[in-house]
Order: sequence, then C-alpha cells, then structure tokens
Amino acid sequence: FIHLLGQPKALLPVGGKPLLDHWIHRFKETDGLVDLSRVYIVTNALMYPKFVKWANGVDGFATENVINDETKTYEGRLGAVGDLKLVIEKKRKEIDGFDIIVVAGDTLFLSDFELTSFLERLPEKKCGCVYYKLSDPSEVSKRGIVEVEESSGLVIKLLEKPLHNQTTSRFACPAFYALRSRVVLKHIRSFGSQIGASSDYNGEEDDKEHKSKAPPGTNPHADSIGGMMGWLVKEKKIQLRGAPLIGRFDIADLAQWKETLTHFSMVLDEHLNKLPPKVVSRVCARIGVMGNPSDGFGGKTLSLSIRNFHAEVTLRPSRRLVLVAHPEFDPSSFSSLEHLAGHTDQNGYYGGLRLLKATCRMFKQLCKDAGVEVSGNFTMSYSTTIPRMVGLAGSSAIITAAFKGLMRFYGLTLLDLKLKKEALPQKILDIEVNELGINAGLQDRVIQVYGGLVHMNFDSKLIKTQGHGDYTPIDPKLLPTMYLAWNTTVAEESGKVHSTAKQRWIKGEKLIVDGMKEVASFADEAKKALVADNTPEDLAGLMQKNFALRRKMYGDGVVGERNIELVSLAKNFGMAAKFSGSGGAVVCLRIVNNKNKSSNAEGEKDQEKNKNNEENNKDEADDPFAFTEEEENKIRLSFISKGYEFARIHPNLSANQPEVGSNIKRSTSYFSGGGDAATVAAAAAIKNTKSCRSPAAKSGIVLQID
Repeated sequence: FIHLLGQPKALLPVGGKPLLDHWIHRFKETDGLVDLSRVYIVTNALMYPKFVKWANGVDGFATENVINDETKTYEGRLGAVGDLKLVIEKKRKEIDGFDIIVVAGDTLFLSDFELTSFLERLPEKKCGCVYYKLSDPSEVSKRGIVEVEESSGLVIKLLEKPLHNQTTSRFACPAFYALRSRVVLKHIRSFGSQIGASSDYNGEEDDKEHKSKAPPGTNPHADSIGGMMGWLVKEKKIQLRGAPLIGRFDIADLAQWKETLTHFSMVLDEHLNKLPPKVVSRVCARIGVMGNPSDGFGGKTLSLSIRNFHAEVTLRPSRRLVLVAHPEFDPSSFSSLEHLAGHTDQNGYYGGLRLLKATCRMFKQLCKDAGVEVSGNFTMSYSTTIPRMVGLAGSSAIITAAFKGLMRFYGLTLLDLKLKKEALPQKILDIEVNELGINAGLQDRVIQVYGGLVHMNFDSKLIKTQGHGDYTPIDPKLLPTMYLAWNTTVAEESGKVHSTAKQRWIKGEKLIVDGMKEVASFADEAKKALVADNTPEDLAGLMQKNFALRRKMYGDGVVGERNIELVSLAKNFGMAAKFSGSGGAVVCLRIVNNKNKSSNAEGEKDQEKNKNNEENNKDEADDPFAFTEEEENKIRLSFISKGYEFARIHPNLSANQPEVGSNIKRSTSYFSGGGDAATVAAAAAIKNTKSCRSPAAKSGIVLQID
C-alpha cells in the first residue's frame, strides 16, 4: 500500500479500480441521462496533476474537465461550496439548462445502487438526496442529518452535524444531491453572502462544539454542501426528496480499508454490485409481549416477531467454504484503545462469525444423523440491523437465518432432517447453549421459526412427553399499538441477567419458583384478553405486574439502574412497560381505561372495517393506544436525551420472509471530494418528469473514506 501515500481519496482503489472509475461507470450506465462530456472534477493545485493523469486513462473523459481551484493550503481552500460555485461559473455555458448532480469525491455507493432509477423517479421541480439509518446514535453529531416526511419522502430539515438531542432523526445524508438548476442555481451563487457571517441557517440552537472549531465571525458550515442544502430547504423552501439506502461503511485507517476490501471481494462483483446469491434468508427481531423470563423456567410466554429490525444471511456457491467477516461487527483492528472500547461497548466481544461457524457445524451433524449427504461449498455472509445486547434476539436471529439458509441452499426440508417444525427451535437453541455456551431460553427460537404472534407453553412435562412445548399462533392484528424503547449505551451481555435466578430456581427457592409460575400466568391472561375478551387495554396492567414481579425476584442490582429508568420514563408518558427480553429494551403500551376506550367505539368500528387495507397500520384518530406523530416525537426526544431510543413497533405477520433478489434530458455531473482532493462535481442534467413515483426501493450502501 506504500504507493498510495499522497493519493487523493477519490483515486484510492476500491475493487481494484480508483473510486472515481466506479462513478464514471455509473454515469455511463444511465444511457445518456448523465452526459460524460459535462462531468467535472474540481481539485486543489497540489492534487491537480494526479487527477489529470487519471483522466488521461479514462475513455470518454476530457482532461480539461479537471478544474484546478488554484489553492495550495488548507487555510486558503475554497471549500466544497466554493468549488461548486467555481465550476458553475467557469462552465456556465456548458451547463446552462442542465440540472446538477453533486457528489463528494470520498463517497461511493455500493451494492446495487441504481443511479438511473434514482434520476428517473425524481419528480419535476424537486431536488433529490439519499439517506441511511445510523446504527450508532453518537454518529449524529458527525454527519448531515435529514428529517424526512414518511408519506411523501420530502426532507423537512437538513441539519449539518447537530447535537444528538437536537433531532429525533437518525437518518444520515451523504454528500450526494441532484439539483434542479432553474430552482437552485441562483441561490447557490448567493449562498455565502446571504447566510451572513454568523447566521444559523438551519434554525437550530448554536452548536458550541462545532462553532468553536470555526474562525471567529464565520459560519462553521458555510463551506459545507450539507450546510448549503439545509439553508436551501429552510430559507428558500426548496423541495428535497430523499431515497433510502440500506447502510454505510466507514474507512478511517489502513486496517479498516484492508478488512473492508476483503469483505467486498467476497460479496461484490467488479462494479460493486452484489454477487448473484443462491439463497438470502432473513429473520426478524422479537419482543416478549408477556410472560418472560418464565420461558427459561418451564413457563409460558406471548411473543411477537417485529419488522423493525432483522438479520440476513446470504449464501452463494463457491470453490471453498468461506464465512465472511463483517467489517462493522467482526473487526480485528482498531484506530486506538478508545476506538476498541467504544466498539466493544456497542457490540460486545463477539461478532457473527462464531454464530455462523457453530450453525454450520450443527447443520452438518444433523445431516449426518439423518443420513443425508450434502455436497458443494458456499460463501456465507451476514448483516444485521438488530441492536446489540438489548435482549431483542439478535444472536438467535443470525443463527436461525443461517440454518434456514443452509436448508434452502442444499434443497432440504425438515422432513429430510427428520425434524418437526415444533422441534426446530430446540435444535437452534442447542447451537447457542451447547456449542457457544450462551445462556438462553426457547422463546426467541420459537418466534423466529413461527413468526407472527405466538403463545408458548414450555411446561416440562409437555416437553418430556412430546419433545417440545405447545405453540399456538394468534392473529397479530389483535394486538394494540405498542412501542419499543432501548438502551443505546449498553456495555454488558444480556444473557447475564438470567444467571443467578436459574440457580435459585433449581434449588427450589420459593420466591423464584412461585414467581415464575405467576409470571407465566400473565401470558395466559394476555391471550384471553386478546382472543376471548377483546380487551387489549388489559395488557397494560399485566405488563406492570410482569415487570414488578421480575424486579422483586431478581433485585434492582440485577435488573439494572438503566432498565429501571427506561420503565420509569415510559410511565411518565402514561405507558406501562416491561422487558422485551432479558434486559436493555422494554415494550411499552399506552394505558387506556374503559371509559376512554368506549369514547372511541365508533372509531374502532371503522378501524375494524378497514384494518386489512394496509398491513397492521392504525389511524391515530381512531386508535386509543397510538400517540400522534407530534406526541411520538416529543416522547422520543425525551428518551434520546437520556441515551435511549424510542419507536413504534411494526409486527411481522409471517415467518415466511420473501427472498431478497432490486421523459429525461441528458445530464452533466460535478464531484466534490473532501479536503485533500476534489470537489468531484457532476453537473447532471435531469430531464423533467411529471410522474411522481415512489422513491426507489431500499438498495445501495454508502462507502465513506474518512
């Protein structure tokens, strides 16, 4: 890698080619939507010769389209906005009448991002951007954050590096914008002068941390493309439409670079699109609605699969059997001790590789026991959006997805493995308990096999006589609207919560034995309230009893101060709450009395008539358990201010997840690349379109070279 010293980030190799080559390939794929003759790269005087040398080797790219901004020092730089203005003025005739794409030169979209689809779906008179959800809330203050209106996809606010408690949004917006020239060009030219020396263009309270880094009397984000876009949205009422991406990879040092490139080489083709998989298996997170933790003590639970988060495992044929490390969850190097400690606090000591390895071993043993021969190797990779170490069944989701993926890869059924569906959860639990020593119960594995909402009976006599518990599916639509709150600063494994209680239960301690039986009875009462009595409001009282009894059995020292605070916060907003799993997250339900419910009777009748029109969506006006959007945002800000997250629960109605496969003028483009290199600016003209199709389906991953 020594030859890369001094190279601008936009020319660093990704997949064997300079990063910019991939953008040029994307532009050529648009069939004329982006005019390659109008793609411009703006860089400083020091890097200018390197970009000219690169341009000489690119078919169809003119070296005169590399623009030198003549700056030679950091203090004298024009900044990204200055470079954008430079190319707009210098190439005024060439880009006249064309819309503009602006891309940071240190940014790349991977994994099936479709630029053509993005441009074609952009409505007339609307500008466009992309966004992805941050997995680490602490990253909010380091990124451009967008608040997006869910129904229309329009950006309500774009905040450049806000404090984490200034917004409830966790959607980050990389430097990629499609701009309608006749809408924004005049404003871009006047941006610096109009916002003033100390104007707070995004309307938020001053961020002292950011302003302290800027020269006195200047706006700290005045040379930021994100800052300019925030100003355009707020002050000039520009309509900016966002399209979601699925994630992001950050590159901070050489070790991360090497690990990430290794990952890409195993899962992406030469153009950084996903290699064709044979199997993609997806499993959702789960919450314990009632009865947990009695599932580990011969009790009963009511459990729900939720679409908010999921784990995904991909298999494709390969010469050797390869388990692919995930750059985010399985790193082997860190930039510092602080980096290592922070990563461990968020993700624990183990990534997903051990889960894949143990699943493969157990799968092979089951095949052998059943007399089934399997042949052919595979490359297995995984990803997950499930928050770590907060009791949402993240580990078992990866294992279950891997097991299901292996069955599909080899074309096997449970019958081939001489297994019944009811017995599969126990086999998956065996992987965690026997192979990996993870302390866990059956609840997670049952719901991830069955999906939906399931009442589970783990009576020891039942399991002894029939080899499994009794699992009764219930219509998830019977559930009231519920919410999930979870800790974003955990630093302990959720499995530890069970440890002392199990030993005391085995010894026959009355408090634990009787307590677990009572907790189990809450699951029966919850089932009756939903199925027989149609009184979902009764769940709130049961949740309060469930948590109170758990706290009594385990003690505050085991339950934990942060978990107690979570439940207390929910109570402050009129919600009952209990652990969703073994700690770190709680399921919340608005407390509704019979009087309030009866006042909404007519609305509930209308809701019943229409509830099948849209999967599990409820109209807040008719739903006594749902908060309004304004109320939800207020509650969420309160949770965020104390290091938690808060979201509405979206039930997953089925265990059978779908397999994951994904009128325009010519355009010009302008790129902007970070401080060391270029504003790689693509002045991309986007043909007007009057159709207003929905944003492209989620695809694409952002690669950011920091």
